Amino acid sequence: MADHDPRRDHDSQHPPAPEGGPMSGGTSSGGTSSGGTSGGGPDEQGQEHPPLSRRERHGPVRPVLALAALLPLAAAIGVIVTAPTPEPTQVTHAQSQSQPGASTLQCPGPLEVPDQLLVETADQDLSVTPPSATVGLSSVALEQDSSVLFGRVSGSETLQDENGEVRAPSLATEAADGSALSEDTASADLGVGIQIIPEVDGASVVRAATSEGGRPVTDSVQSTATTSGDYRSLALTRCGAPQTDATFLGISTATGDSSTLVLRNPTTRPATASVQVWTEDGPAAMKGRSQIVVAPGAEEQVLLESVVGGHDAVGVRASVLGAPLSMHIQTTERDGLTPGGAEMLTPLPAAAVEQTMPGVDVAGTAPQLVLANPQGTDTTASVEVSGPDGVLDAASLEDVEIAAGAVVPLPLEGLADGSYSVTVRSADPVHAVTRSSATGADLPGDTLGAPVDFTIVSPASALVSAGVLALPAEGGAGSLTLTAAEASGVTIVPFAADGSAGKPLEVEVAKGASVTVPDSSLRIDGARPSALSVVPDVPGAVHAGWMQREGDGAGGLLLSALPVTTAQQTTDPLTIRVQD
Repeated sequence: MADHDPRRDHDSQHPPAPEGGPMSGGTSSGGTSSGGTSGGGPDEQGQEHPPLSRRERHGPVRPVLALAALLPLAAAIGVIVTAPTPEPTQVTHAQSQSQPGASTLQCPGPLEVPDQLLVETADQDLSVTPPSATVGLSSVALEQDSSVLFGRVSGSETLQDENGEVRAPSLATEAADGSALSEDTASADLGVGIQIIPEVDGASVVRAATSEGGRPVTDSVQSTATTSGDYRSLALTRCGAPQTDATFLGISTATGDSSTLVLRNPTTRPATASVQVWTEDGPAAMKGRSQIVVAPGAEEQVLLESVVGGHDAVGVRASVLGAPLSMHIQTTERDGLTPGGAEMLTPLPAAAVEQTMPGVDVAGTAPQLVLANPQGTDTTASVEVSGPDGVLDAASLEDVEIAAGAVVPLPLEGLADGSYSVTVRSADPVHAVTRSSATGADLPGDTLGAPVDFTIVSPASALVSAGVLALPAEGGAGSLTLTAAEASGVTIVPFAADGSAGKPLEVEVAKGASVTVPDSSLRIDGARPSALSVVPDVPGAVHAGWMQREGDGAGGLLLSALPVTTAQQTTDPLTIRVQD
C-alpha cells in the first residue's frame, strides 16, 4: 500500500480551482505570490508545511464573491437611475360658461280676507263686503342692450337678428295651476316688450326672456282696487322671485286690524320658515308659531293678531331653511265699521345704515315713520325730510333711540300737503318704512266716519344704472318722485302699451331736494304710460319712487306706492371651473 498523502483527502473534498481563479497560480487577491501549494507538503526548498486552514485557504474568496453578487444589483440600479423621468399626467379641468336664464316672477293675486272676518248676517247692509276678487297685471321686459336703458330712444342694428328682424323680449303669464293666461307681448323696434292683463282672479307667474332666451331687464306689478265697502283700498304689489329671508314692517294687529303672513312654496322641495314678530316692546313670544313647515306646492298662513294682538306697529321676519318661498303680507284696517284701507306687502330690502323713501304723500294727515332694529344691541338714528326746496329742518329728527329687536313709530309732524322724501341714517343697520294715508268723504249714517286708505312707502335703492318700473294696468293718476344725494340730471323714458316710447323727459335734481314729476308730463299721445325707464346722469346718486292715486267715485282718494329698483343689467356669462 502506498504511503498516505493527507492532501488527497483534502483535494478530494475540494477540487482544484480552475485556472485564472482565485486559487490558481496567478496573483491572489492579497497581492502575494501563490507559488506554494494550498495544502501541506514541501516547498521549493523541500521543507514540509502543514496543510492550510479553511480560513487561510478561502480568506480572499468572500470579498470577491460579494463584489460579484452586487454586480446584478448595480446594473439594476443603473437602469433605474438612467431611465428617463416620465412626463406628469396632464389633468384637463372641466370648464363651462352659463348665461342667466329666463326670469320667473311670482304674483300673489287678490286680497284674501280670513274667513272669520267675512261675517254674513240677515241684514245685508251689515254684512261684510269682500274686497275685489281680481287684480290687473302689467309687465315690461327689455333687451339688455336696449337704447332706452341708456336714456335714448333709437333703434339699433344690435337689436336685429341674423335675418334682419328686430329682436324683442317675450312675456308669458300663467295661472297658479300652470295654465296659460297670456303669451301676447306688444313690442316696437326698441327691444321693449309690454304685456297688460286687465283681470286675473288668482295668483300668477310671469316668465320673461330675451329674444335669445336669456334674462331680460324686467318688472311686473299687480294692482287691485276696491272703491267701496269694508275693504275700500288700492294696493300695488311688485311680483318677485322666491326668497329665503324676508322682512316686513308697518303693519298693525290693533283691534279691528288684521295682518296675515302668507308663505307659498312653488318648488318640489319642502321648506321650513322660522318666524319672528317684533313689537314696540321688543321680540314677541311666538306661542308655538315660530316654525312653519311648507310642503311642495302648498301654502301656509300665519294670522299675526293671533300671535301678538293689540299693537299699532309690528315687524315680521321669516328665515327659510330648504326651498325658497314666495312670501307676502296682506293687512287690512278698520275703525269699528269704518274702512281703514288695505295693502299687500312684499319683502323689504336688507337692513342698512342709510335708507331713502321717496314719494311720501301728505294729504291732510301726518305720515308715520316706522323703524325696526333687527340687531341684538340698541342703536340710534337720525331722520331727514326733504321737499322741493331741500331739507326741512323743522321736520327732521336727531338721536332717535331704537332698542334691540324693537319697533319704533314716529309721526312726522308739521308737513304741508305735498310729496316728500324721507332719509334715515343709523349707527347700525335698521329697517324703515313710512306710512302715508288719505281720508275720504264722510260715509252716510251716524255710526260711520270718514274712510281712510293708507300705503307703505318702502326704501328705494340708489339707481346705479337705469331703473325700470311697470305701471298699474288700471287707470288713475300717479307721480314719480326723485331725490338726490348729489346734484344729478335724470332722463325719464315713458313706454306706451304697444312697446313704443314717448319723448324722453330730462329733469334736474338738486342735492338734497325732492322733485315730483306728474304722469301728465309723461303721457304719450294723451295716454298714460304703461312703464318707465329712469336713467340718472350720476350713478348711485338718485332714488325714485312712484305714488299712485285713484278716485273712489265718491270724492275720496285711494293711495298705493312702489319704489323704483335698479335694473339688473349683465350680459357677461358665468364661468364654472372644476378644480382639484
